[in-house]
Amino acid sequence: MSIQFFTPRGPKNEIIRLPTALRKTVRWLPQIGDVFPDFSVETTEGDLNFWEWAEGSWIHLFSHPAANTPVCTTEMAAITALSEDWQKINVKHLALSGSSLDEQHSWHADIARLFGLEVDFPCAHDSGLQLSRLFGMMHDKEDANRPIRKSFLIDPGMRVAMLFEYPLFVGRNIEEVLRVAKALQMHADTGAATPADWQGGDMVIIPDNRSEQEVIRQFGTASELLLPYLRVTGAT
Repeated sequence: MSIQFFTPRGPKNEIIRLPTALRKTVRWLPQIGDVFPDFSVETTEGDLNFWEWAEGSWIHLFSHPAANTPVCTTEMAAITALSEDWQKINVKHLALSGSSLDEQHSWHADIARLFGLEVDFPCAHDSGLQLSRLFGMMHDKEDANRPIRKSFLIDPGMRVAMLFEYPLFVGRNIEEVLRVAKALQMHADTGAATPADWQGGDMVIIPDNRSEQEVIRQFGTASELLLPYLRVTGAT
């Protein structure tokens, strides 16, 4: 197999070695900070225009392989079970798959019977998986016919704030999606960063040189300098 050297975006001396057969291009690879494009789609709750529907909210847009599949069933139930938590932090969900609306309605009825939970967010039919391909949800070496489990957290300005990607056979950690949404909102409100394994109420990191007076005003408590480059303050 031939090897071709090529230079990606970046310094001219940054060389990547990759078999020619593995090279490929994409129309758009969503990255953190990108404005997420507007689109229209049919859903279990009617026709949806994304920007109009999303206005003023944080959005969890996620793909799943298909309706009437086992791992997806548990994910949908887990998201629905936290409905009150999502509402408290103004997060809306939109699911995307190639399954027809009839298949999805029937599947939601199964979920209601099994878990006693009514799926309370729109689930879209991605005809021909066109959107899934555009959004980088199709990983052909995992499955050429179904999307992986990819999630975007999108802020009210329609910018990508976080991405998660899981293979078909590993269910998402829905509590982690909720945790990250809270951390993103806390950062948006205060500018503070969150340490590893942060949960709401834990100490946060002050990532700049703001005055102690400003820290106390914003967080209600003084900061502590643990290292020259690690300054923290109490629960928020």
